[in-house]
Parts: sequence; structure tokens; C-alpha cells
Amino acid sequence: MPLSLTHPIFIKETFIGISLCILIFAAVFAFPFLGVFALLFLPLPVLFYRLKLGRNSGGIIMAVSFFVLLLMTRELAFDVLYFGSLLITGFFLGECIERHLDIQRTMIFTVILVAGAAFTAFALYTGLQGKTMGGVLSDYLTRYFSMTAEIYSGMGIEQDQIQQLNSAFMVILPGMFMVSYMTTIWLNLLIIRTLLQRKGITLKSIEHLNHCRTPDVLVWVVIGLGLALMLPVDALKMISINSLIVLMLVYFFQGIAVVSFFFQKKKTPMALKVFCYSLIAVQLYVLIMVIGLGFFDNWINFRKIAPAKE
Repeated sequence: MPLSLTHPIFIKETFIGISLCILIFAAVFAFPFLGVFALLFLPLPVLFYRLKLGRNSGGIIMAVSFFVLLLMTRELAFDVLYFGSLLITGFFLGECIERHLDIQRTMIFTVILVAGAAFTAFALYTGLQGKTMGGVLSDYLTRYFSMTAEIYSGMGIEQDQIQQLNSAFMVILPGMFMVSYMTTIWLNLLIIRTLLQRKGITLKSIEHLNHCRTPDVLVWVVIGLGLALMLPVDALKMISINSLIVLMLVYFFQGIAVVSFFFQKKKTPMALKVFCYSLIAVQLYVLIMVIGLGFFDNWINFRKIAPAKE
């Protein structure tokens, strides 16, 4: 039974959730480069207390933390909008998990709902400021590229090469953004599953993540996007490249699921698991092999998992 808003435990734990969010904000602003890693965990306090104490607690943590963020930054900027999106992500993840949606639907619905909320907030912000969405985005990217140009110059990279790097980055920016965001969702799901298991709570929807499997039709989407890259249409190439980047992450998740499945089946020692996962993280060719493992799993079915019933 959900606790009332005035219950001491509700007040205490909601306050802890807000404090954790503010602590992450402080880490990001105090240590901009290292703080990026802290930002990965911003959805977690909202998600944890949303599941533990209910919708009221999750909503209060999300709203109060965002208000404190506005006080800390004293402006409603593009970065603030992204931080707010991560807070909402924790809330929507909690909603999907509580409804026992499977991992695929949880991620898809969360991405769609957060994207819709962020777009609406961005449209309202630009409308109130009397600016266009394209103008605000252009200003943000200009400041970003100026900052990276200074860093690259300090590393001794020529201006022509910096220009080429920035141009290439612009092409893959949407895909890289989605990869970063989906990785954040996945990471928070893994952590919340572990936290709940330690408390003796098992959620069936995220209990067997190493059984997850993408729909077979996605293989043909990858092949189609690969063929589209050969067509002499720049816009189509850009869409295909970014879509393929996102799908490679999806197959990476499936490849990791295959690896995890066999680690669990063979009862692999923790030290060997840590070594193998570290190798995947630091060696590009091993990472590509894991993506290939996920891609071909749809045909070979390494884990011998029966297809999900419609």
C-alpha cells in the first residue's frame, strides 16, 4: 500500500532521492569532464523511489530536482533540458516496469515518451524566448564546436583536420546521441535490477535480460539501410548511417546478452567475467565481434531460445 505524502518514511526517502539528484548536478558542474559519468546515473534516484514509494514520490523527486537545477543554473538552456529529460526518463522507466512491459517495449516507449516531452518543452522554451528551434540548436552547436576546437588546437591538431572532424561529427550526431541515451537507459535498468534483487524483489520483465532477442525483421532493416548507403542521395545516406549506428548498439546489447547467457550457464568465475567484459570495453575488434554475435544470433540462435509468442 503506498505511503501517504505526510508519512515520515515517505518524506525522508523522497528527500534522499532529491539529494542524490542534486549531488549528481553538483558533480557535473564541479567536474565537467568526469561529471559526465555521474550524469549517466541521473535517472536512477527517480526510478528507484518511483518503484519503491510510488508515483507521488517519483514525481516529487523529478519536479523538485528540476526546480533546484534551474536555481543552480539560473537559466533554461539546452543542457538543462537534457538533464530534465534524464529525470523524466527515470519516471517513465518506472511506469513501464510497473506495468511489466518487456525490455524492448520498455526502451521503445521510454524513448518515445521522453522525446515527446523534451520536444514539447523545447518548443515552449523557444516560443517564450521568441527564438526558433533551429536557431537555439545552431547557437548551442557553435559554442560546442568552438570549445572542442580549442581542445583540439591544444592537442596540436591542424585547423583543416578539426574542420573535417566537426563535419563528420555533425553527420553522425543524431545516431551518437541516441546511442548515448539508450546506453544510459540500459545501464540504469541493470543497476535497478541489481538493487531490487538485493532487497528480495524480482521483476519478471527485466529479470532475464540475457534472454532478450530482437525481432527477426530487424536483420532485413539493417541490410536495407546498408544498401541505401550506396545510393547517391545525401539525406538518405545520413539517415541510413545514423540508423545503422543505433541498430549496431541494439545488436551489441543482444551480443552481450548471448555472452552473459553462456557465462551464467557455465557458471563462469567472476574474475573471468570481469576480464572478458573489460576486453570488450577496451578492444574495438572484440566489441565488433560481440555486435556480430548479436546480429547472427537471429539466424543461428546460439542460446536455443524459443521465439516469443505474439
